[in-house]
Amino acid sequence: MRIHSISLKNIKSHHDKELHFAHGINVLSGDNGVGKSTIFEAIGYALFGVDARDFVGNVERFITIGAKKGDISVIFSTDDGDKYRVSRSVGAASKWLLATDINGTFEVEDHAGTLETEARIKELLGLDSGRSLADQYKLVIGPFQNDFLGPFVIKQPTKRQEAFDEILGIDAWRKTYKGTSTLLASVKNKIEILKVEIKGKQDQVATLPERQKELTGLTTEAKVQKTVLSDKKETLAETEKQLVMLDEQKKTATAVKSEIQVLESRIHDEKEKIAVQKNRVAEAETALAILEKNRTGKEAFEKAEDRLKSLRKQEGQRRKIELDINILDKENARLSLAIEHEYHEVEKTEEQLTKEENRLTINQNTLAADDIISRKASHLPDLRKALEKLRATQGLLEGQLNGLQKGKEKLAEGICPFFKEPCQNIAGDTPRDIFSTRVDVLIKERFALDRRLDGLNQKIAVAEEAREKLNAIEVRKQEIEKQLKTIANRRIDNQHRIQDLEVIKKQQKAAEKKASARKKDLHEYSKLDIEIEEIETLRIEYQAARDIFFANRKDAKDLKNRQTSLKKMVRFFKELEQDLASRQKKLAKLETAYDPKRHTEVLLAKEKLVVEVATTQQKIMDLSKDRRRLQEEIKKMKLIKKDITARVKHKKRFEDQAVLVRFLRNKIFNKVSAQLSERFREEISLRADKIYRNIAETDEELYW
Repeated sequence: MRIHSISLKNIKSHHDKELHFAHGINVLSGDNGVGKSTIFEAIGYALFGVDARDFVGNVERFITIGAKKGDISVIFSTDDGDKYRVSRSVGAASKWLLATDINGTFEVEDHAGTLETEARIKELLGLDSGRSLADQYKLVIGPFQNDFLGPFVIKQPTKRQEAFDEILGIDAWRKTYKGTSTLLASVKNKIEILKVEIKGKQDQVATLPERQKELTGLTTEAKVQKTVLSDKKETLAETEKQLVMLDEQKKTATAVKSEIQVLESRIHDEKEKIAVQKNRVAEAETALAILEKNRTGKEAFEKAEDRLKSLRKQEGQRRKIELDINILDKENARLSLAIEHEYHEVEKTEEQLTKEENRLTINQNTLAADDIISRKASHLPDLRKALEKLRATQGLLEGQLNGLQKGKEKLAEGICPFFKEPCQNIAGDTPRDIFSTRVDVLIKERFALDRRLDGLNQKIAVAEEAREKLNAIEVRKQEIEKQLKTIANRRIDNQHRIQDLEVIKKQQKAAEKKASARKKDLHEYSKLDIEIEEIETLRIEYQAARDIFFANRKDAKDLKNRQTSLKKMVRFFKELEQDLASRQKKLAKLETAYDPKRHTEVLLAKEKLVVEVATTQQKIMDLSKDRRRLQEEIKKMKLIKKDITARVKHKKRFEDQAVLVRFLRNKIFNKVSAQLSERFREEISLRADKIYRNIAETDEELYW
């Protein structure tokens, strides 16, 4: 196997680093703390699955400070020349992946989990020795820093031998020897436990013959009791038949007595009912006579009642007419007040509008503009144009002065500032005098121009003031025109109110006409109250006859029903008397056949037999329970005997195992470990001596 490269991202001091290894031995050198050991730790973590905590104690310390996750990938090739890449992340939800190089591209293999990934890497590296990859790395392949000479410097020979046996993988024999010591003790303990258990179970089955004998005696006793029980049940059945017959005789006699008592009670009740019914028939006959006597008064009352209903209906109609008249009178009064009030409001509004209109007309006539102010305001546009021209001239003049000031020195020397040669415009003159004269002329022009600007600004101020006055007059005129227009609209509204007033007048006349018509209708009911009073007097007069008629009508109508019921009651009474005589004869016969003394004797005999049967049944049940208990005990004892046989065989098997363990421990496990260790040390010593001679190029022998 050969490692080609390693890539580290956010692993300790390596933020993003990739190292490529040459064929053969590679040396990593550098100052302390630069991350040399981290390279070996990263190989152990990614390729051999070592836990990061074995290097740093805390997984977070294996990641670069400030990072949340780290990644390591190692590219290696097997002895067959196939190339692979193993990658493993550090941090939350870390993954361990193995990828195969296929035509320059690594494709991840599909593994069920870390155990399957580790098994696959073991197969590729040829390290499938039974130990985990992490243990092989920590013991042999990459001992941790400062631990490489650990096994060699152990002073105690026994512990040093144990350390090298673990590295060489032969410590299993020694560990097996020590482990089988506990196994041998456990087997001996099992044998002793089985001996005690077998002895205890043998004591439990010692009483088995006695239990079997007792079971036979219980079975015989149960048969005897069953025979006795059968005889007593037959006697009890015969007694119960006699008792049933006697019970039936007593029951029948008692029932007949009860029926006779019921019949006697019903006959007594029927006598009372017949007497009451006769009284009711007499009452109905009296009521019928009274009914005929008062029929004429009742009919007169009903006629008066019908006439009174008609008059009450007319009274309601009259009340409705009176209500309509009242409503129309109120409406007429309301409309009269509305007309009077509306006339007053219209006249008042018209007077106010006239006064306001006159006042506004006077104010409008006083707003005529002055001619002088108009002329001043009309000059404002021309003055502003003149001001703009003077300001433009002023700007040019200022520019000329500034230009003369900037080129003062150059112009004073007579040199052109643009062409850098003597200026022909001032040839033959003194340059400085020409410059001063020109500046003085421009200053005088600027002074005159400033005076003209001041005068023009004063005129503009006067013109603007005149324009503002004209604008104020115009605004006031517009306001007065709006107010006059509002007054005109209000006058139109007032005219509309006059037109609405005519409508109200028409409504008032219509209300007066309706009220007059309804008052004429009211004259038709002038005699209604007198007629109602007469009819009510007549109704009161026949009220008593009508009440007596209705009070007796129900009883009179029920006369036929009461007579029919009375006949049925008499017929039923006779039937009850006949039935009573028949049942009294039957009771006499039953009392002659029934013997109460014999009934009591049979009842006592039955109760005695019931007790004896129950006692015998309880004995049989108790015997059955005892039999089942003994059968269960015998069954358990037989199972215990089988268990004793199985435990004896089990004890024999443990004894054979103890003999085998003693042989293996004393003859094999105790000696093989030392012999193998000595053989491995001899082989390692020979190979180390050979390597030392090749490196040192000497014939000296290396003693290890």
